[in-house]
Amino acid sequence: MSDINYDASNIKILEGLEAVRKRPDMYIGNRGLGGLHHLVYEVLDNSIDEALAGRCSEIIVRINADGSCSVEDNGIGIPVEMHEEAGVSALQVVLCTLHAGGKFDNKAYKVSGGLHGVGVSVVNALSEHLVADISRGGKHHRFECRKGIAQGSVQIIGETAKTGTKITFLPDSEIFGDIEFSGDTLRKRIRELAYLNAGVSLTFRDDRVQKVEHFCFQNGLREFVAHLNDGKEALHSDIIYISKEDNELGLSCEVALQYNNSYNENVMAFANNIHNIDGGTHLSGFRTALTRTMNAYGKAQNLFKNNGVTSGEDLREGLTAVISVKVPDPHFEAQTKVRLSNPEVGSFVETAINEQLGMYLEENPAIAKKVLSKAIQAAAARAAARKARELTRRKGALSNANLPGKLWDCSSKDTSSTELFIVEGDSAGGSAKGGRDRTIQAILPIKGKILNVEKARLEKMLGHEEIRTIISALGTGIGTDEFELEKCRYGKLVLMTDADIDGAHIRTLLLTFFFRQMPRLFENGMVYIAQPPLYEIREKGSRKSEYIVNEAQMRHRMTNRGLAATKLMVRDDLEKPQECREIVGEELGALVRLLGEIERIASILERRGIYFDEFVKANYKNGKLPSYLIRVNSKQEFFENESDFEARLAELEQQARQAEEVAVEQENSDQAPPLVFSVEELHEVERLNGIVEKLKQEHSLGPEDFMLEQERTIAGEILPTKFHVTSGNDSLEIVSLGEVAAGIRQLGAQSIEIKRFKGLGEMNADQLWDTTMDPANRTMLKVTLEDANEADRLFSILMGEDVEKRRNFIKDHALEVQNLDV
Repeated sequence: MSDINYDASNIKILEGLEAVRKRPDMYIGNRGLGGLHHLVYEVLDNSIDEALAGRCSEIIVRINADGSCSVEDNGIGIPVEMHEEAGVSALQVVLCTLHAGGKFDNKAYKVSGGLHGVGVSVVNALSEHLVADISRGGKHHRFECRKGIAQGSVQIIGETAKTGTKITFLPDSEIFGDIEFSGDTLRKRIRELAYLNAGVSLTFRDDRVQKVEHFCFQNGLREFVAHLNDGKEALHSDIIYISKEDNELGLSCEVALQYNNSYNENVMAFANNIHNIDGGTHLSGFRTALTRTMNAYGKAQNLFKNNGVTSGEDLREGLTAVISVKVPDPHFEAQTKVRLSNPEVGSFVETAINEQLGMYLEENPAIAKKVLSKAIQAAAARAAARKARELTRRKGALSNANLPGKLWDCSSKDTSSTELFIVEGDSAGGSAKGGRDRTIQAILPIKGKILNVEKARLEKMLGHEEIRTIISALGTGIGTDEFELEKCRYGKLVLMTDADIDGAHIRTLLLTFFFRQMPRLFENGMVYIAQPPLYEIREKGSRKSEYIVNEAQMRHRMTNRGLAATKLMVRDDLEKPQECREIVGEELGALVRLLGEIERIASILERRGIYFDEFVKANYKNGKLPSYLIRVNSKQEFFENESDFEARLAELEQQARQAEEVAVEQENSDQAPPLVFSVEELHEVERLNGIVEKLKQEHSLGPEDFMLEQERTIAGEILPTKFHVTSGNDSLEIVSLGEVAAGIRQLGAQSIEIKRFKGLGEMNADQLWDTTMDPANRTMLKVTLEDANEADRLFSILMGEDVEKRRNFIKDHALEVQNLDV
């Protein structure tokens, strides 16, 4: 019996928003990055609801330099008048009270995503501070809260001619471990909303990296489908568009669809702009109607043999579609709204597809025949794959009873603890076998690069030995119709490849295979990437080793070693070299961090063809560096301010027009080479200017210190340098400020031995266990599926057959590369 009494004193009443802070997972899903970004979506959805109500045309989402987020719209603004029942401003009621809002009576908002009145109040509860700026009735109102608690009443801080709402909030670090927003994650959602709301302008600003992007799509869902089909070859250029409204029921639906030459289905379903990742009645209605309509047309046109029909799965092979419904009273599963359950929506969507898709097929017989021919081929391929599976199974290659000979299995059958390591190469496999925990860790070595399944049907995959081996080892079967997660023999699947470009390629091929054929492994969080070290470092004369995973960690480790007991001596007057000032401790650490950021920016600029030293030497004027660039016939022209930049651009455009007119008049005459120019806004330089200003203010150092060169006397003797680093008995003369961080790393590397591993095969069994396989010490990356549709698009671009799309993707993202192995 427990000694603890349970009585009325144990019953706690959580006041106000305290319940949200106590159990945030109930409202936002989790306290990780998913929950963090959900805060932005809750505020953004309110602005979108204004757009749905026809009161808003522009929305701006901004990540501020301090890490907070602002969402601003030009709607009518949240009411600020006194709320009779609550006795405080309606704005305070909305922000500080759960289940309060304007979306319960269907008068202010006919359709909306927010239903329970908990969205923005939850954001308020989970924010360190929140500020609401409301422009309404000619006045600018402001209301501030901290951790959900009002900091006074609503204040009028000025007059304004505009209307709208701006919510600025900083997530509470006590609730979320990591409060740094991902620009990529937010950009995807903002782009998605721009597609779903044709004609509404959405802007994303990230002040942390000085980046601005505008999204506005007049053709809405059609452009969305075109975006999702990036990297795929469309079967028909026309994107089929269907829309239907019922004013009596208040329902409307839009559907856009297009078939491509891939073997995968990619269908997204939305209700009131909210992505229902688990689908719902609108998705099932769409699928039922698509199957019925396509089969009815095929039978009427005698396209099927023996008057048969094709399955829904075959009819959806290569289909990309977006379904968007607007519902006045939607019923969702949970606050995160993953599934729509209104039965009337299913029949409404089904009717729209039956009516309009049937009509489209009748009017476009060539497209209809192409689509149904693909479905017939899919059905034939499915039958061939089934035969291939049966043949392969008869040979024993896919049987659980006949595990692959190269698999070193584990003894435990408890799938909650077992791990399968897929290892690159027999040599590494041997080391992994020798170092593993035989109870829970199985080892499967594979030879080189497996088949790129993005370009292959199932029967071809089953003809590939390494893929058959992987399928057999897992025991799950393959493909949507046969894969059974419950039969998986291991709880974790760990990809362990070399830390070089070939290892990354093998890892990508494996991920492509699992994503296309076994996506539920990702959905259940079972796929991991091992992080074998790139370096081993050891103190000279010692047997104790330390392992470093990548170049970035190595630089950080050497910097920290170099900073220990280090002094940076600065000779501000080289004519008096004995007179120095010291930079040490925290001040030196802060300086080195700034110099490290400059090194990072310099590497980005170098990829653009801008060499840092030359750039600074030629362009540092008026206390800053220019952030606008025009390339004219390969010559670089830099501009400090936007007006000079635009004036020069206008001049070049005029010259180009004149040259074109001359070329038309004098067709075959000799003429000067054409004027070719391009423009770039160097956002990195804005960050660089901020660092340069900090160097001046905090360390009395400036850009001129990057331009210093070694000087000598007439006799050739080396003169003292401005910078001198000492650490114990070690010292270095350093010429320019740009070499200080490298010099400190050089000091950090003294007295240690550094070994760089070329591959897993170079590591012995003990090393591989200690660094990569020991659950107590290892680091592994968990592969999650946050956006399946975007993943589908990227796999198609990077692993598909469209070389031009792949080249453009690499060019667009080249500057984002952090670790390049060449």
